[in-house]
Amino acid sequence: MANLSFLLDDAAAGHPDHPAIRMDDLVLTYAQLHEAAGRMGALLASRGIEPGDRVGLMLPNVPAFPVAFYGALAAGAVVVPMNPLLKEREISYYLNDSGAKVLLSWHAAAGQAAKGAADAGAQMIAAETADFADVLGQVQGAAPGPSGRHGDDDAVILYTSGTTGRPKGAELTHDGLTGNPTVTARTLLEGTPDDVVMGCLPLFHVFGLTCGLNASVAKAATLTLLPRFDPAKALDITQRDKVTVFEGVPTMYAAMLYLPDGDPARAATLRVCVCGGAALPVEVLAASRRSSAASSSRGTGCRRPPRSPRSTTRTRCASPARSAPRSTGCRCG
Repeated sequence: MANLSFLLDDAAAGHPDHPAIRMDDLVLTYAQLHEAAGRMGALLASRGIEPGDRVGLMLPNVPAFPVAFYGALAAGAVVVPMNPLLKEREISYYLNDSGAKVLLSWHAAAGQAAKGAADAGAQMIAAETADFADVLGQVQGAAPGPSGRHGDDDAVILYTSGTTGRPKGAELTHDGLTGNPTVTARTLLEGTPDDVVMGCLPLFHVFGLTCGLNASVAKAATLTLLPRFDPAKALDITQRDKVTVFEGVPTMYAAMLYLPDGDPARAATLRVCVCGGAALPVEVLAASRRSSAASSSRGTGCRRPPRSPRSTTRTRCASPARSAPRSTGCRCG
């Protein structure tokens, strides 16, 4: 029986005291992340969440995201990551379309989240602290085991941007989302627990979720989070935390490379840079190679077929065997 949350179980068992998530001065070890995720699973179970139910996550890149993500998975739920900048009408659509029963939201978006959840008949839980400590402090016990969840069951529903119509949910399985980051960590990143991965890509997007969060946990590495991308702050974090793996889109690399006071020495610890989401301009790639000794890799994202085999609004993604090698996401149908 497969469950994506087993990645965290294994990392916590093998490296309990190793830093898992960092955001400035806030650090969660793998043991602490595992415990918090268990409490989150127990909280969701107390709110009526059962295996197979959908749970929305509307959180920025803060430690609360991995706590909520792995906690929901441990409870057997299907996670629906959502952009924390969505408005009431969009939130209502995502929740109604996915059938989510609970929405976990960041406090800054709680107003819109509460309205959208009310429209969809879903419960809303807001995080006031960066690690959900305010919500989880009174929760006792751990999440029940992921009963009845198999490798070909849905783990996550990721929505498209909706540029050609209403957003459509791509249904991603436990097998696919376990195999993809495991292969990525082993072959593309060649990761180890000594790695520090920059977490500036949105975790609600497949690139940040797979290559950032899940691939880091697959190798018990450290993910250092940046809630909102800023090129100067990203370089500061790279130098401070001795980041070894940087993952971003072309505009992020260009913004850092062309900072007026940018110093290549601040990125001296980088060994791998991964770019996806769009074509990387040749001049940006050349400048990046001149300023850093890190190897560079480019990848493709998740491609959606024109018609869904299961519904008008959701699409089923392929198993790992059909995934493109060295890609940032799964390749669909």
